[in-house]
Amino acid sequence: MKKALSRISGVLILSGMLYVLLVGIFGNSYEFNTISCVSDAAAVKAVKMAGFNMADEYGLEMEDMRMQIVYQLARRSVVRVAVKESAGSGIIWKIDNGIVIVSNRHLLMKDVRAEVVFCNKETADAEILGYSQQYDIGFIRIPGEAAANQILRDVYEAVPVFYETDSEDARSEFASQYADTKVLQIGLGDSRTMEFSTGVIKELRFVPLFNTHVLETACFSKAGMSGGGVFDEGGRLVGMISGGEVPEDSQKKEAELTYSIPPSLIEAEYNAIMSR
Repeated sequence: MKKALSRISGVLILSGMLYVLLVGIFGNSYEFNTISCVSDAAAVKAVKMAGFNMADEYGLEMEDMRMQIVYQLARRSVVRVAVKESAGSGIIWKIDNGIVIVSNRHLLMKDVRAEVVFCNKETADAEILGYSQQYDIGFIRIPGEAAANQILRDVYEAVPVFYETDSEDARSEFASQYADTKVLQIGLGDSRTMEFSTGVIKELRFVPLFNTHVLETACFSKAGMSGGGVFDEGGRLVGMISGGEVPEDSQKKEAELTYSIPPSLIEAEYNAIMSR
């Protein structure tokens, strides 16, 4: 009897968490425009995948169920991108008669083709679409006929929601509302395993090295995570990892402050490349 009651309580708790999450993601009227979105079906699927033992299955040790669900949504959006002898991460950007992935220009410039490894370990060859002339942004594409059904089944609704931050007012609004809020950063390290870390948003500021405004997060990142995604508590994409600050006395090349390119800039560069 006690076990049955425990199970019922567990189901009720998860149902309550799911309701709060879905209302948080889909029920609010946000002040920032979204370009593309994760559907209700994707969120429900993520919760079903999560279950009560999700942390054990995926090595995720966070107690916060909300961030665990964000992890399930976000991990399907992030891929490993290998170009010749180098490798980094990428984010599924669009799915429309093929799969478009954004990554860092410094990685993609090394060849005209790349190999992509998805969260389900499926692989596919991609062609370089092009790169930004000013920023560390580039795109690759897997043609529709080359995307196996297994890949499409698992990533079809993985395109993330993101905010517009391409005006001074939008940047100020974003910074004032989201400073110190939690983020989850995901990328694939040199070991080919999914690497993640949690931290908080510090600010959105201009950094000369990147020649643009970037999102600064107090969040751990390491080699191979560049090109991966930064996601907020609602599962929305707030940046693509592009660099970080490594302490001078650090024995490892691991950043404690991470810099990420805002998605609105990525979208603008994608549109510019496609219009050439």
